[in-house]
Amino acid sequence: MPDDDWTSVAVYSERVAAEAILAILAGEGIPCYIASDAYLPGLGSAFAVRVPAHLLGGARALVAEGEVSDSDLADLAMRAPPEGPAES
Repeated sequence: MPDDDWTSVAVYSERVAAEAILAILAGEGIPCYIASDAYLPGLGSAFAVRVPAHLLGGARALVAEGEVSDSDLADLAMRAPPEGPAES
């Protein structure tokens, strides 16, 4: 895809995080793609989610809604499991 009039809405160090945001944006009808610094598959360290420049404001709002902070993830991980019947 050409980079003319496209801009990065967010950059992630892991591809899976970029793919999650990509799914949110695409689900809302915002054209998007991931640009990576990977020269070989699996060796990337920066994954930029790119959107058309004129949709940047809306894309930023969706990204902000879709992100979970590291402290939120830690809090969720430390919670006791819900009570209920044990699964077998």
